[in-house]
Amino acid sequence: MKKFGLMAAAIVGATAIVIGFRPDARAADSKAEITDIEHKIIDATNTDEAMKYDDPNDIVFFDFVPPLEYKGATAVRGDLDNFFNSAKDVKGKIVALKVVTDGKLGIAYSVQHFTWKDKDGKPQEGTFRVTDAYHKVDGEWKLFHSHVSVPVDPKTGQAQMNLAS
Repeated sequence: MKKFGLMAAAIVGATAIVIGFRPDARAADSKAEITDIEHKIIDATNTDEAMKYDDPNDIVFFDFVPPLEYKGATAVRGDLDNFFNSAKDVKGKIVALKVVTDGKLGIAYSVQHFTWKDKDGKPQEGTFRVTDAYHKVDGEWKLFHSHVSVPVDPKTGQAQMNLAS
């Protein structure tokens, strides 16, 4: 009887471990982690905070301003430095966010609204579409690709910085 009790306890314990490591459980945890990172990035007030979750060995940024791409940590840092050095009182808000992940690869796509003051103190604002791609590096989520865009009016060729759904 004692053997049966130990065997039953072992089976129950093993089942609990297997259930705890189901892919959907890992994906749910990963979704929460990526969501948290997205909020930390939007709250960044300087380049170091904004790049904290980037994969320094594998990052490409498609910003809505030229050039076509910022490839590598040095290029991304230069783009973000340019923004943070000319923008003051930056405040961002995630309007809508969706995260999809299998626990190894994660995609976050969102609509984000920002306000800031330019170098002359003039208030600015913009609403952007952002898609961020993450992968696991040494057990941590790292951003390896970010794509920021705004819709363009095909008749005028002008960016539409503040559209609402």
